[in-house]
Amino acid sequence: MPDLFVHNIGLLATPLMADRQRTERFVLERRNAAILVREGRIVEIGPERELESRMPADCPRFNADGCLATPGLIDCHTHPVFTGNRADEFHMRNAGRSYQEIAVAGGGIQATARKVRAAAVDQIVKESLPRFDRSLAAGVTTIEAKSGYGLDWDGEAKLLRALELISLQTPQRMHKTFLIHAVPEAMEGQRERFLDEVAAEMIPRVAELKLASAADVFCEQGAFSVDESRRMLRAALDHGLQVAVHANQFGHSGGALLAAELGARSADHLEYLNDQEITALAKANVCAVMLPASVFFLGTLPYPPARKLIEQGARVAIATDMNPGSAMTESMPFCMTAAAIYAKMNPAELLWAVTLDAAAALRADSDVGSLEAGKAADICLWRAPDLNSLSYHLGDFRAFTVIIGGELAWEDRDATARY
Repeated sequence: MPDLFVHNIGLLATPLMADRQRTERFVLERRNAAILVREGRIVEIGPERELESRMPADCPRFNADGCLATPGLIDCHTHPVFTGNRADEFHMRNAGRSYQEIAVAGGGIQATARKVRAAAVDQIVKESLPRFDRSLAAGVTTIEAKSGYGLDWDGEAKLLRALELISLQTPQRMHKTFLIHAVPEAMEGQRERFLDEVAAEMIPRVAELKLASAADVFCEQGAFSVDESRRMLRAALDHGLQVAVHANQFGHSGGALLAAELGARSADHLEYLNDQEITALAKANVCAVMLPASVFFLGTLPYPPARKLIEQGARVAIATDMNPGSAMTESMPFCMTAAAIYAKMNPAELLWAVTLDAAAALRADSDVGSLEAGKAADICLWRAPDLNSLSYHLGDFRAFTVIIGGELAWEDRDATARY
């Protein structure tokens, strides 16, 4: 892996590992900076003139063209492998039907699961891979990817195999999660048997075959209860998997408190949170993952109380929740804009939420999430004058350049500058 000297950076903005315990989210900003990369990792960051004077003449150079440089973005909650779409449900909700009503009528997760069961792995890869490409173009260098639309073992194994194939075709760093989303239609009325299969058969096989590094459960009314979720997540912990919880999306489901009880790496959604739940998450150091695109897309839910979470000292991350039913987007910049408007997060908090705190949600913050010596050289360059502008432009805001591990992963030389 060659060395690289990234120069002519207009402004470099990054969180720092040393500030992780501070409630105030400080961002280091350096103008006219440069980055020296060796063997895929950052060796030094400093003033360009100073670093330039020590650069070997044969060191490859990359001209940042005066761009804003940030750490690569980290999308720590996505459902990117599926076939078909659920555009009809989007318009049904807009006409007044709720997410839960559509699910009870046979739509929702079960509708996507039927399409997955009918599709070959190659078809799933073909339809899903472009989502990773669009995510990369939006600046995402590390992505968490869940299964969850297979439901039974055959379907889930198919999706996890598809993710493995996609991981060989995308430069993004991928964290795979086995998601227990719902009871399969074929096992309706056999709920206890399904729970037994998940805990005693499916989770051990996922761990043994190394198909995923984490397990997640949809702890919500209409999905799984707290006791059911605890049973499956404890089995995951027993088999060496990290755990996360889909929690408190449609009400106070108990999922947030369960995440705190188990020391989960994250609790995700969190549209409904009271003071007790916020305190529990903060004390247990469970990352609160907000999914503002989902709230925006569904149109009927409150946004998570980001200000209270931050003030209580909880880590707050932002992710796309990319999925066919409630957040059909790959755009992290859009999610930052939504969190700025509706969750009242400031630019520094937003950057932390899509970089270092998002890395913490995947327990990967020792390797990615900030531009510091020793970290992986995952760098995003944006045609924007400052950090405020990164969440200011609503809609399609793509990166100018994405570097992963010191190698060029995406480049849009025709990108229009934003002022």
